[in-house]
Amino acid sequence: MRERAKDGFTLIELLIVLLLMGIVYALAFSYMMPKSEKEADSELTLETIGKFFRSQELYGKAAMTLYCKESGVCTLTGGKEPVSGITLRGIGRAYIVNPDETFQSIDYPHIKIGADEFRPILTVHCRADGLFDPQVARRGDRWYYLHPFGRVYRFSDPVSMVSFMRKSDYLPDRAGYAQ
Repeated sequence: MRERAKDGFTLIELLIVLLLMGIVYALAFSYMMPKSEKEADSELTLETIGKFFRSQELYGKAAMTLYCKESGVCTLTGGKEPVSGITLRGIGRAYIVNPDETFQSIDYPHIKIGADEFRPILTVHCRADGLFDPQVARRGDRWYYLHPFGRVYRFSDPVSMVSFMRKSDYLPDRAGYAQ
């Protein structure tokens, strides 16, 4: 008669457990590691919006407008035609800075792009000469100012943002309003 083997794990069971642990560690490791520059550049945020427009084929050749929904789904148009659909991470709401330095939320009209009809909460317009229409946006407790040269400045309060804008040539009372 054969003796009964002691209870324990077989070699196959141990290998399966090690394989599963390796997969879990690999997923966690790839999630925790910093992203490469290419992957980081592919994530569109308010801070990288200028770089995004400059990477487009139509930049400097035709006017482009980015229309964003509250969900963060945006449509880039060149001229009147849609160029691409993208997602803007951490979208904000657009504001007008009035000449008396008060802020007013922009209520854009419904637009129709292809078969999609919606009311944008943020639009970013880049002219054919490569300059941007000045844009002010708020996301949470942060304020963002898109300068006509495409650089985005971030502020913790609207007072410091308006102070910064006063030092610029692009003031609401000198060059139209920053929208």
